[in-house]
Amino acid sequence: MDPRIARTQQAVMDAATELLVEGGPAALTMDAVVARSGVAKSTLYRHWETRDALLAAVFTTCKPAMGAPADATSCEEGLRALVRTVADALTDESWSRLAPALILLSKQHPELAQVDSDMKRTQHEATEAVLRMGVEEGLLDPSVLDDVERAVALVAGPVVFAGLADMTEIDDALVDTCVTQFLAGHRAEARS
Repeated sequence: MDPRIARTQQAVMDAATELLVEGGPAALTMDAVVARSGVAKSTLYRHWETRDALLAAVFTTCKPAMGAPADATSCEEGLRALVRTVADALTDESWSRLAPALILLSKQHPELAQVDSDMKRTQHEATEAVLRMGVEEGLLDPSVLDDVERAVALVAGPVVFAGLADMTEIDDALVDTCVTQFLAGHRAEARS
């Protein structure tokens, strides 16, 4: 990519992200991005035809990376890494302010629904890989794979709630407690 185009796109993404974090979805207008970034309106529309396309680009750029931890040597270690990724995202000031907007806007805007769907699919695949490791280790009951979304909600849900409700500190102790309790509730039956 031409360095000038890259700089222009970065200036737009920075301005759009700042506007969204500062004022929520209503603050992100094409005119506001033009004013904040200094990029010409025609250039902005050349790269993003609509406000929704720009919103989707912001969320795609800012969303946390969620993948199966490549260096995890056990299911427990992998679960801790996955839940820490969620915790890190929720303690990131920008993402903690953007995530609720994505949840609300994804119900109304197809472009954002796709971003949300992609994030959930990636989270599902990463969690399923770690859970499968736990089943293969004999740590987890195989039934845990029957509903991976439920497993995600059970292991990471308390961290998400803590982040959204701002009720408790999101730290390693919370992550460890979530993983320990999830594992205790889904252990494989003792084999004879």
